[in-house]
Amino acid sequence: MSATSLWRIFNYLRYSAGIALVVNGWPLVFFIRDTLRIGPASNVFTAFFFGFSLLLMFPTHLFVRLYKVNFTLLNYGVLFLLVALYHFLLFNNSGVDWFVEMGNYVLIFAFLFLIIHVPNEIRDTLLPIIFLLTFLCNLTLVYSLLTDPNWHLGMRAAVTFGNENAQEGGNPHVTARNGLVCMISGMVLVGRYKNPLIRIFLFASALFSLALIVLSQSRSALIALVLMGGMFFLFNAKADNVSKIMKGIFSVRSLIVLIFLYVGLRVFLTQFSELEGLLYGYWYTFYDKMINIAYTAFGVKLTDTATIDHSAMGRVTSFSYFNEALAAPALLLIGGGYKSSYMDVPVMESLVNHGIFGFIFFGGLNLYLFINMLKEARKPANNLTLFLAYFYVYIFVMVFTNGRPYDLYYWFPFVLFIRFLGIKYLDAQPQTQRTLQYSH
Repeated sequence: MSATSLWRIFNYLRYSAGIALVVNGWPLVFFIRDTLRIGPASNVFTAFFFGFSLLLMFPTHLFVRLYKVNFTLLNYGVLFLLVALYHFLLFNNSGVDWFVEMGNYVLIFAFLFLIIHVPNEIRDTLLPIIFLLTFLCNLTLVYSLLTDPNWHLGMRAAVTFGNENAQEGGNPHVTARNGLVCMISGMVLVGRYKNPLIRIFLFASALFSLALIVLSQSRSALIALVLMGGMFFLFNAKADNVSKIMKGIFSVRSLIVLIFLYVGLRVFLTQFSELEGLLYGYWYTFYDKMINIAYTAFGVKLTDTATIDHSAMGRVTSFSYFNEALAAPALLLIGGGYKSSYMDVPVMESLVNHGIFGFIFFGGLNLYLFINMLKEARKPANNLTLFLAYFYVYIFVMVFTNGRPYDLYYWFPFVLFIRFLGIKYLDAQPQTQRTLQYSH
């Protein structure tokens, strides 16, 4: 292998590591900062972490070569950020920390600027790096839980923070999202590798990730999993495929394997009866939560024990306020101002705080992401776009259920989607077309 090839591989690995750390480095930030207590438990450490991650992406061809993005997504995304910045600078009575807010926008635009220098060929290294990082983060999350004296089985697997004014009870969405990303990337990579040991490891890591998602008790992640399963079935359940699957399931070998698995599982649960009770406990907790949400949102009392769910009640209040905003022309036109109202539903907050233009740009971004997601899930250009399509299912659920439209938690993935989702890849086109057009 020539020195040029080695240098190119090194750069691809460097770019991939930087992108993976930016998009899904949150568990590592909290592990180093709050569990190992290395560095200050503040936003300063987080800024340094992401600054280092962006430094890994610094190109050797700065301004010399720029690569194509999805311009529709780019336009909607940048326009919303500009509207948000306008409100931040001129229509801001929220009392937010200006240093932190400006730092967030600098990180978003820096990531966008650097990622357009990253070539499409990085797709062959980016997905394995994302998988390895998220698998490592899964291990750090388990270590954090096992060393937390206040946590025990039966509680939510949530990331706890060591900084002041930390979220009480931790944040289960960090655990759930990392598990989802690890599971999706692992399952996509299964088709890439033929080595049985690697495939077993990928399957095992997916099951491990699924266990963490269940432990997190994140309803958004569980809903996303159901939608992913439905989307996979929709685009892959062709008559021939279903016939092959059914024949495989009911073959003698498969039935023997299923019998052994069932017997082994029953023996395991008999030896560890408390584990079976724990699983039932998680199920009933989730079931009761959904019953309470139905009662809170719709007034439908499905059981006699149904009570008001305070988390859902906050969103019900947000919906009521959203309906009132629709009847207020001034608020509908220009919005209430930067972070004036916390809705916990990003799509609604984009309208209430930033008016109709904020809603059009943020909603339009997610609408076109949804369209591109369906296209790539049906006919993926490569493994990376397939991974991004299923990853967006989770983001799609979250923008209707949790957080704010300015969160880095959303915008780092948005930038990744803008760069790699819905663009043309040369190797995905017929050879005759590749000779007629040049597209990165």
